Amino acid sequence: MGNPVAEKNTFAAFLDAAPDFAGDAVQNWNQPKQDPPDVLCTTVTGRQVGLELTEWLDLGQIADAKAMETIEDSIRKAIRPEPPNNTEHIHLAWLLTLPKARIKPADAGAFRAELLQLVDEVDSRWDAEEEWQSPQGCWWMDFNSYPVLGKYLSQVRFFPRSAFHGWSSTTGGQHWLTFPCRGGAYSEDSMVAALVARLGDKIQKYAARPGGLHEFHLLVHYDLAWAYNSPVETLTFKFADAARAGADFVGDDPGVFDRIFLFVPHDKANQVFQLYPRGAGLL
Repeated sequence: MGNPVAEKNTFAAFLDAAPDFAGDAVQNWNQPKQDPPDVLCTTVTGRQVGLELTEWLDLGQIADAKAMETIEDSIRKAIRPEPPNNTEHIHLAWLLTLPKARIKPADAGAFRAELLQLVDEVDSRWDAEEEWQSPQGCWWMDFNSYPVLGKYLSQVRFFPRSAFHGWSSTTGGQHWLTFPCRGGAYSEDSMVAALVARLGDKIQKYAARPGGLHEFHLLVHYDLAWAYNSPVETLTFKFADAARAGADFVGDDPGVFDRIFLFVPHDKANQVFQLYPRGAGLL
């Protein structure tokens, strides 16, 4: 089962973006205690229209992202209170973690102490280290003198203040002991595959339409993927292209669903695509 509160908010936003999705206006709607459907609508003409809601996600990517989030949270907790950056040479430091490097509570105090000791060593040696004078700064990988850091970190990258002219200073209380931005190379293929997989799962799930409904619709929505999955859109590929790929997959075989929609909420403009029947495009 999905999260009822999240599903309520998702459907309310979808209905606001596409009030006539059912062919006529929705008079009222609710979330039945026993689903399917996840949402039950009554239209102004008295038709009962049910919706199955499912989220467009790459679950493998989410598992990886949440695992990294857990590791980073454990480090932030260990170094609290994060001291102000009073160094002379260091703008910020990236902490690169080892796999499954969630800090044990017993190591938290030593981790913080060793990290601050390493910061002091790097800052004091900066002017004497010729290879640290580039914008790349110091990439520290020798943890022989810092055994607790070595249990959890593969590297600490110290970036020089000289490379960040014009940037807001990290002097003071801002985060300066932090982590690399998540990202890297990607293509739209992984998220299109995730969309197709979700459509296939839902089409195969039902052998018959739930009883008492005049129509049964599928609503695929894109929410958590904004934060945890690689982007769908590139310079040459947009959500509309992904919707076409989804419609191509469904073709003329939507299973028990009378209509299939893709909903992409966005702070600038919500997008609703009808994948089945084809031809409706962006609503």
